Amino acid sequence: MNFILYSDIGESAINKSLGLPEYSYYFVLKAFRTVLTELGTVTVVQHPETEVDPLFDAHRQRGEECVFLSFSPPNKTLIDLRCPTVSVFAWEYSNIPDELWDEDVRNDWRIVFGRHGKAITLSSYTARIVREAMGATFPVLAAPAPLWEQFADPRARFGARLPPSQSQLQLRGIVIDSHLLGLSADGLIAHMTFSQTTDEPEAQTMPPPAQPEAQTAPPPPQPEPEPEQMPAPPEPAAPAKTLRYRLAVTKRHLLTWYREAVRDLLPLWLARAVAVSGRSGNTLARAMLGYESNAIPPLPVALEDSPKAIEPIEEVTPTPIPPVQELEREPEATVDLSGVVYTSILSPKDGRKNWFDMVTAFCWTFREVEDATLVLKMSERDLSRYHNTLLTLLSQLAPFKCRVVTLHAYLDEAAYEELIGATSYYVNTSLCEGLCLPLMEFMCCGKPVIAPRHTAMEDYIDADAAFIIKSSLEHNVWPHDPRDLFRTLRYRLDWESICTAYSDSYRTVKQQPEKYLDMSMQAMARLESYSSRTVVKEQLRSFFQQPVEEYA
Repeated sequence: MNFILYSDIGESAINKSLGLPEYSYYFVLKAFRTVLTELGTVTVVQHPETEVDPLFDAHRQRGEECVFLSFSPPNKTLIDLRCPTVSVFAWEYSNIPDELWDEDVRNDWRIVFGRHGKAITLSSYTARIVREAMGATFPVLAAPAPLWEQFADPRARFGARLPPSQSQLQLRGIVIDSHLLGLSADGLIAHMTFSQTTDEPEAQTMPPPAQPEAQTAPPPPQPEPEPEQMPAPPEPAAPAKTLRYRLAVTKRHLLTWYREAVRDLLPLWLARAVAVSGRSGNTLARAMLGYESNAIPPLPVALEDSPKAIEPIEEVTPTPIPPVQELEREPEATVDLSGVVYTSILSPKDGRKNWFDMVTAFCWTFREVEDATLVLKMSERDLSRYHNTLLTLLSQLAPFKCRVVTLHAYLDEAAYEELIGATSYYVNTSLCEGLCLPLMEFMCCGKPVIAPRHTAMEDYIDADAAFIIKSSLEHNVWPHDPRDLFRTLRYRLDWESICTAYSDSYRTVKQQPEKYLDMSMQAMARLESYSSRTVVKEQLRSFFQQPVEEYA
């Protein structure tokens, strides 16, 4: 069997694609590729519309079977190829899209599956809802990403062990530590003022001391004027708006407009050129107008900030750069962790991840606990997209004694394994999940978890390895449907249940180490039986050996 594989995001661009909707499909393809190599030959393509059919024709001339596996949502998978095509996808809602919009027939997934004749999903939950739409006999395979063997080395170091009391992470990126922020609700509203003095501020002088008067007879008292005769107090003169003030206000609003309305629409090379030219122009303007004076405070959004400022567009180049080269541009950082460490990896822009509930429940539960730490590894390229939201949330929750550490960095393999080793529990508070690779990866290394048991997590989450969060159904929309019509269901979480899971897990690792170790063993056993290469390979072998007529 010959397998042709495709994912919209390739290895050279993976670190630039943090937070994109199809970001995780690259890792799913990477995990499946190892298993598929044991079943046949594997070819990875970048342009399926032009590469797949020629490969298929060549294999067919040699009498060889061939199948194209598109690691993409069905609405982004081609349906007009000669080569047999299968969409390998994750889906986390109660039904598949079965309506047309935007004049694209692929938005009705029933049409896509009908053309392909088969499908591969990443969970039994998704396979079940596909059969509900396509019929009970429709050939759909539920096969998770085979991760077990991939984490053999970190599992040998961290599995079935109590978490370390102290650990240290070495990474390249930006670290936001709540203990170093000086959080306060008073800082929620930032008043920006501009000095309206001249370039040469007037000297602040004290009035001269009064001279002693000669000892003379006091003057006779004067009658006080009638109220109507009292002179009206002079109205304070409005401060003059200097040229510097007007330029600062103009620049501030222009930058906000550009970043919110224009920048993400530009090609990367053009956005970078605009940023560089803007920085050069501002430097010249500051020199000409005397902006280096202390009369005007620097604006936090100025383009003339140093290259290490939070402005990720400055770091982007128009050509793909391997992850290692990109990481070398980030500042080095060291993170010291201690106590009970909770970790979660998520995209802050993805509302399904529900990280507000995760953070608020953590800070409330451990508001008087100093040795509890929540590590948020954010999968997002642009720090400015969530930085203010994060700081506002933490300021609203302050004061609290626990610690929230946010990692804005692409972790290489070594740093990622260090994070796994430093973690006591992995936390998931998602409203729905198509698979959740990080959760599975931490469980592969023996880390118990806090998570709900719904959607894809039904396959591998149970009370033996997890503190389960209560959940219930709620109405929702398909995430890629621009009409925003309520057509499906997802889950809402019980916030108090999240707090209970935090407190129970903390008490377990502190007071019941034998129970923690048992949960660690159960987590590994569950993932070995679910996502090992042997298990997934047999599932794939059986699926592809089915007679062709069963797919029709």
